[in-house]
Amino acid sequence: MTAMAKPSPFEAAIEAAYAARSKTNEAQAAAFDRFARLGLPHRRVEGWKWSDVNAALRAAAPGEVETPEIAPSPFAPLEPLEFRIVNGRIDLPKEDAPEGVRYGVMNPVGTIDELEQHAIATLNVAMTRKTLGIEVLDGVDFERPILIRHISGGAGFSFAQTMMRISPNAKVQIIETYEGEGAGFYSHLGHMVVRDGAEMRRAVLNETGAENVTHGICAAKLDEKARFYQTGLSTGARLSRHETHVHFWAPGSSASLNSASLLSGERHADFTSEAQFRAPDCAAAQLHKGVARDRARNVFQGKFNVWRDAQKTDAKMTANALLLSDGAEANHKPELEIYADDVECAHGSTVGALDDEALFYLRQRGLDEAAARALLVEAFVGEAMENIEDEALRAIFAERIADWLEKE
Repeated sequence: MTAMAKPSPFEAAIEAAYAARSKTNEAQAAAFDRFARLGLPHRRVEGWKWSDVNAALRAAAPGEVETPEIAPSPFAPLEPLEFRIVNGRIDLPKEDAPEGVRYGVMNPVGTIDELEQHAIATLNVAMTRKTLGIEVLDGVDFERPILIRHISGGAGFSFAQTMMRISPNAKVQIIETYEGEGAGFYSHLGHMVVRDGAEMRRAVLNETGAENVTHGICAAKLDEKARFYQTGLSTGARLSRHETHVHFWAPGSSASLNSASLLSGERHADFTSEAQFRAPDCAAAQLHKGVARDRARNVFQGKFNVWRDAQKTDAKMTANALLLSDGAEANHKPELEIYADDVECAHGSTVGALDDEALFYLRQRGLDEAAARALLVEAFVGEAMENIEDEALRAIFAERIADWLEKE
């Protein structure tokens, strides 16, 4: 094991936990060596200058994980197939596996080649003990949503992975929630393969506590004519970062990546994505909406990388932010890296305040100022929720937005 140079208290605790493990495989040992050289990301690392994980964890005193009380999920009315990952421990559904789906607990998978120099991904590979595996079988239109609840508690750290395979011509709705009030660190690495003609819809809700540090990665590989739709909503944490890495490996695949942040206090939310277009005739649309007040920080980073063989790529990216107070902050970094010459690619970014004329219009029609502001924010964020196909699921996300606005 490579020793870390001048580790922070949190890094030292991770190093001690890894050294105390009785069993690791070759891939995990290599991953920890890479992490020991890289260390936790900080603001001097490109891609992390607005989301300094090292600083966020430096203030945390590493302690024990605690099993939190688990309340019913807001998505329970949808009668989902529910999995729980509690401080890295995987709890399978108590019911028998429904027809068309297979799942189980498996040994951790190896690293993702493209993320070998990603510090937290390599740490996750080194530290994860078990992986949740889910497969939707060929041609199955699985009508119930699959709910994965990431629940963390206490002041320690925990790691988990999921491996999903959506077989050819299958269709499924995945819901993932990040929950927990502790002051610890939780890392999740998701590997997803969406096979030929399959459709995967993923909805993510992050409502972790104000002292929590959460990092999630979704690495999705799309085969021919595969479709991937994702919507994320985050109310932030001390620092929450959700990354999406989509690889278009075969012609005719498409993705829609929507996200929104609703932030107050000193909460921090980061949506970062990278789309690698390696095949022709693929399409992507990305929309981010960020709302911040008090001293909160909204971060969006998106990159489209179009390889030379990826002709006829159609990719569009838009990021918009609303700042509701002078101390709030929005940081956007949209990027295009294009090597093909027959493409349609564009990006745009805006940051502003609520429209005074719109506020005046609503006030003239009987709304008080608070109600008028809430209505405008709700409409602004709601645009990012529009690609949720299921009306009942979309209504639950709308309720979470309304609840946040009512509390604020």
